[in-house]
Amino acid sequence: MAYHSTTLRSKKNKLTLEELHLNNDVRAKINQLLEEFTYKDALDKLDIPVDNKILLHGHTGCGKTATAHAIGLALNKKVITINLSGFVSSKLGETAKNLAEIFKEATIDNAIIFIDEFDFIGKLRDYDEKDSGEMKRLVNALIQQIDHLDDDTLLICATNHIHIIDSAILRRFQIKLHYELPTQQALDDYYDSILLKYPSNINKVVRTYGISYAEAKDLALQQIKANAIQYEKQKKHLLFVHQDLKPTDDKLIKTADSLSGYKLHRLSVQNSKSSENDACDEKFITVKSTDKNDKIEGFVIELTGEELSEMDKLKIHDCTRVLATTNLGTEVWVYTYNKLV
Repeated sequence: MAYHSTTLRSKKNKLTLEELHLNNDVRAKINQLLEEFTYKDALDKLDIPVDNKILLHGHTGCGKTATAHAIGLALNKKVITINLSGFVSSKLGETAKNLAEIFKEATIDNAIIFIDEFDFIGKLRDYDEKDSGEMKRLVNALIQQIDHLDDDTLLICATNHIHIIDSAILRRFQIKLHYELPTQQALDDYYDSILLKYPSNINKVVRTYGISYAEAKDLALQQIKANAIQYEKQKKHLLFVHQDLKPTDDKLIKTADSLSGYKLHRLSVQNSKSSENDACDEKFITVKSTDKNDKIEGFVIELTGEELSEMDKLKIHDCTRVLATTNLGTEVWVYTYNKLV
């Protein structure tokens, strides 16, 4: 169908309603909605319709989109997402037709239709723009689809700017849920839930308030990532080097040791400052041996994560850093050559 490029069928990492940080009023109304759909048959016998048109409005990043998908999880319904700003077709009549197809599919699949950035419908009132006729048809088609929505189909719309939406459209929604910026206590609880997932050595962050949950998460994760990188830079690593690579700084050397199951391989390396006709440097590099009796004498040296990262940049082409255990039982990194010549 033509609308596939403007709809999103699934959302990764969907949260449950229990995992969302919702205020008591919003949570109570959502619980009422879920109970109405759970006991819909009983309400049908009494000829009482369920509330199936919901508008989520308020500050960006406070969980409106996450709520729509969480309701889908709770009701075991597929969520079909429409972004109106990318939905208007340049072909005469295509927009209304595509919209009708989506609502029809949602009815057949007993699904949830989620319209994001619903305030775009308010912007469509400016009919002086190019293709204004097609935009006007979208508004009229959307209103018509909302009015004739099947009782089993749930429509959820989200907007950050409810004030620009026409009152004639707003009154069609039985439930309007307002998403406000979280309080300091709510944000502290949210920060705590994020930080619990990470080790204590990297989960110290400066907390910012007066922002949305999404903003708080971004700020917290940025600091946690910076802490994790700094920790890795300072973390101590042990590296095995053969005798020819003995460092001049004795402070780096932890102990003399040897490595069995490896051998040295002579390799000709072109000096970067010389031409192709110049003589190549001769280097010995470590290779994995098929003979367990092969052994390399060398040293275990200690480097920080930052120093090891710099070593990775300097390593010879076709070398890989792997973990090995020395004959003294020390787990070390060792650079091995993968391409024998």
